[in-house]
Amino acid sequence: MFFSYIRNIEVNKLFPALFPNNLKDRIMYTQEEKIAVVARYPNSRALLLQSKLKAEGIECFLAHENLLQGAVSSGVELRVKASDLEKALRIIELSKSEHGEQKENAIKTLRSVRKILVPVDFSDASLKSCSYALALAARLKAEVKLLHVYYNPVIDIAPFDTSHAYQVNLVNYLHEAEQNARHQLTNLIKDLKYQVKKSKANTKITYSLANGLPAEEIIASAKRFKPGLIILGSQGIGHKSKSLLGSVTAKVIEKTEATVLAIPENINFKGFESLKNILYATDFDKSDHIAMSKLINLLHPFEVNLFCAHISVGTKKSWQKVKMEGLHQLIGDNFKKVPIHYDLVVSDDVINGLEMYMRNNSIDVIALTSHNRGVLARFFTPSITKILLNRVNKPLLVFKSPD
Repeated sequence: MFFSYIRNIEVNKLFPALFPNNLKDRIMYTQEEKIAVVARYPNSRALLLQSKLKAEGIECFLAHENLLQGAVSSGVELRVKASDLEKALRIIELSKSEHGEQKENAIKTLRSVRKILVPVDFSDASLKSCSYALALAARLKAEVKLLHVYYNPVIDIAPFDTSHAYQVNLVNYLHEAEQNARHQLTNLIKDLKYQVKKSKANTKITYSLANGLPAEEIIASAKRFKPGLIILGSQGIGHKSKSLLGSVTAKVIEKTEATVLAIPENINFKGFESLKNILYATDFDKSDHIAMSKLINLLHPFEVNLFCAHISVGTKKSWQKVKMEGLHQLIGDNFKKVPIHYDLVVSDDVINGLEMYMRNNSIDVIALTSHNRGVLARFFTPSITKILLNRVNKPLLVFKSPD
C-alpha cells in the first residue's frame, strides 16, 4: 500500500487528481537524449502546462501534437529535461490548488461526527469500544447506537433436516437466542446510561438487534443509520478471546463506506486525554486531504500531536518529496493553526517502517485510508490494513477512499 517503485512510475497513481485515469501515463527516462516523458495529456491541457512550465524557466516540448485537429486520440506527451523533472512535477502538483478543486472538496468534508455505531457481542473488546464511543460522543455531542447480532445462521445443525421436530427446535432456539440477546443488551444499555449520567454528559444512546451474519448486519445497519464513525473491537496481538467482532472487523472495513475505529481487545483505555500522538500514514492517495481533514475535524476537541508519514521502501524518491510538500501546503492552507509533523521514512518494509516510526514517536493511534481491492488482490496479497489489525496493538482509524 505504501510501497514506492522507481524504475517505471505510473503517473496516474502518483498524481491521480491531476492525470486522467484512462491514460497510460508514466515517467520514462531516455538516457541518450536525457529527456523525461512527464505524462500524456489531452492537447489543450498539455499546451496549458507547457505555457506554465516555460513561464517558470523550464524548457519543455510536446510530442505527437496535432494542432490542426486540436487533439489526438492517444494524447500528447509533455517532455522536459531529466534534470528539470523534479521542479516540473512540483509546479504541476502545486497547480492543482490553483484550480481550487481539492480545497473545495476538503471544505465539504468538514462535518462533525453526529452518529456513532458500536457493534457489540459483550466481549471485553466490544465493551472497550463502548468506552471509546461514550468518551468521544460526549465531546462531539454525538448519538451512540449499539448493535448486537444475536444469531449466526452458520451453526452446527443438520441443514437438510426438514422434520417437524427439527423445525420446532430451531424456532425455540431462535426465540431463546433473541430473548437472551435482548436481556444482555438491555443490561448493557442501563450500565452505559448510568455512566453517562455520572459523567454529566447528555449522550443519547439507542440500540438495535439483528438476526444474521455479524459482518453483513453491521454493514447493512451502517447503510441505514449512516454513522460518521463505526467503533468496534479487533483481536490484535496475542488475542485470547473468542469474540466474533475480531474476525469481522476487516470485512466491515472493506465493505462499509463509513470511517471505522478498530479497538484492540488487550489495550487499556484511559480516556481520550491519554491519546496524545496520532499518525496518519499516507500513500499519497488522491483522497488524503479529505481523510486528513476528517481526522483533524474529529480530533479538534482534543489536544493531540498530529504526524503524517510516508514509508518508502529502499530509498527516498524525488516525487515523494514533491507529493509530501503538496499535501503539506494543501492541509496548511485549510488548517493554518493545526501543527502537523511531516516525514518521509525509508525502510526495508512498510510494516517495519511504520512500527519503527510509531515507537520513535510514541504513537497512540494510527490512521490511514483503505481502498477497494479486487478479488484476486484480496486472495493473493493481504492489505496493509489487515496486517496492521493483526500486528499493531494500537487503535486503528480507517478512512475509506472514494476510489
